[in-house]
Amino acid sequence: MSFFVYRSLTPNEKRIRLINLLPRSARAPLTKSQSESLTDAGVAEAELRVKCTISHVSLGRTLPYLALSYTWGDASKTGIILVGDALLKVGKNLEVALAHLTKDDEPLTLWIDALCIDQNDNVEKSEQVQQMHQIYSRAAAVITWLGPAADNSDVVMDWIQQYGSLAHKFGIGNKPELRLRRLLQKLEADPVSLEQEGLRKFLEEISAQLSHSSHDHDSVSWALSKFFKRSYWRRIWVVQELVHAKSVQFLCGDKVVLEEPLHHALRLVRNFGQHWHFQHPQAVDLEVESNAIDTRSPINMLKFRRADGFFPLIYLMRTLRYFNATDPRDRIFALLSFAADTAGLGLRPNYEISHQQVYLEATISLLKDGYFDILSLCGAHAAPSELPSWVPDFAKMSYRAPLQQRAMKRGAASITTVLQPEYRASENAQHKHSFLAFNRAPPVSVSLYAKFMGQVVNVGTVWQPQGFQKWLQELTEFSHADGLSRDDDHMKAILRTAVADQEIRQATQKPRMSERVLKNVHSLLQSLDLSTADAQSFLSLGIKDYLYQLQDVAYERRPFSMSTGHIGIGPSQMMTGDSLYVLSGADVPFILRSSADGRLELIGEAYVHGIMDGEALKEGSSADLISLH
Repeated sequence: MSFFVYRSLTPNEKRIRLINLLPRSARAPLTKSQSESLTDAGVAEAELRVKCTISHVSLGRTLPYLALSYTWGDASKTGIILVGDALLKVGKNLEVALAHLTKDDEPLTLWIDALCIDQNDNVEKSEQVQQMHQIYSRAAAVITWLGPAADNSDVVMDWIQQYGSLAHKFGIGNKPELRLRRLLQKLEADPVSLEQEGLRKFLEEISAQLSHSSHDHDSVSWALSKFFKRSYWRRIWVVQELVHAKSVQFLCGDKVVLEEPLHHALRLVRNFGQHWHFQHPQAVDLEVESNAIDTRSPINMLKFRRADGFFPLIYLMRTLRYFNATDPRDRIFALLSFAADTAGLGLRPNYEISHQQVYLEATISLLKDGYFDILSLCGAHAAPSELPSWVPDFAKMSYRAPLQQRAMKRGAASITTVLQPEYRASENAQHKHSFLAFNRAPPVSVSLYAKFMGQVVNVGTVWQPQGFQKWLQELTEFSHADGLSRDDDHMKAILRTAVADQEIRQATQKPRMSERVLKNVHSLLQSLDLSTADAQSFLSLGIKDYLYQLQDVAYERRPFSMSTGHIGIGPSQMMTGDSLYVLSGADVPFILRSSADGRLELIGEAYVHGIMDGEALKEGSSADLISLH
């Protein structure tokens, strides 16, 4: 028995392969030769659980088929399947999925990326990836394989089906009066006011099950936390697989749930967590709380699936930057079939080029379209690096969140996104968006206009968990009145800088810090001695929203001061001697560094109090043409 060898697809004719998964009843006993081949491959006959055939068909004239969505898993863990009369080594997770899907008496026709595309043929891969939209949209349904049952996943699947369906039935979140937080407040204050039949019981049950005080290994809360940590929820390819599907079924072990209960269950879990934080402002450990049940990735997956249209590529790249891919090029290619502006940007899958070239071309296309916030994803590359400093390394994304979020613009005729909160550092630049020149030959560079704002003279400590005291203390030490506008109170400027002048997200808005919030925080902090206060002292003040925003923006950043007297917060890799520039077209300033050979390199974005609204670029202020390498 030989190992399976792919036969080439007819090029440029939209041909695909389909898997015919044979039922258990159709399996003939292995011949002596086949048994010997299995032994030579180190596989026992009992381990050969999957038998199938592969056929070539035209995409436009295919028989009904299902598409499988799954995660490839650890490449070192493999299984063996039988394709016709030949053996084929596949990922263990796929072998387990196929064994689960194999029926007793009926065959099953499937499209599976790892089997239906010759992964060793880059030309074929490029062609097939461009057809992903049609492949998944023409499938009768998409079957998502979350993995075998483990960590009480059967309990989770039943919980999602039951409570997700009830949340849908009760219309949770459909109207202001049906928002979960409001209903839970009613339950705590006046349970009798909840007159709808079954609603009070529903709220009491989820409160008991999702409470942070109930997080033992046999609890629903613990099982949900483990369930949403499964690798499936962070695989970048599965997003487009869900987006293009006609319908979706989610399988975990022997359990199945549909999209609607999952959608409502996810929001139930997320919104209960938000309510719990609101009700417990003096909770001791913010880091542990915020990591209880992480629903962000699956919620984003279903958001893109349920949207009325496609999102711009920059939004997808930012939102899904922490998702995983086996091939680093797929961090871009996996998004192209459901990005609204792929054609306009001139991007297409090409597995003949390196991932560094893929990232470079994507960044150039976005900058040409005015998306300067792509630079906010940059951080100092570890040496040696084949990427220029102004191109993000999507294969090694920093967990530092950009200072601005890209959010949907509500009420727009089509899906439009905007940056929040609004900064305007280059608002008054003479050359805004007027010039960009790219040099693709080594050393790769981009030339643009920029205004030098001064040098970094002091840098503080990189953020440590619950390091509120150190963060504020260092900003206080760095600050001096010369760098502040006359309208700013000294301490209030420090408090704004500490959180990048932002509040936590409020529904559809991510606002700058209001005077009301600033005055409240300032008033409460006056009772603390910053030189001696510990984390619990801050938490006991009742300013939890401010502290959440502080630790969110501070992660992988450090305070600094400039030669001009300005104070700010910037990337953890910044050093004394670095320079601050406002780049024409960018909303935020950037830290740049001059290398040993005199070339300017981008280190990362910064918040600097007093220049975020164009104050430093008065009318007539000139900018210089610089080159970033």
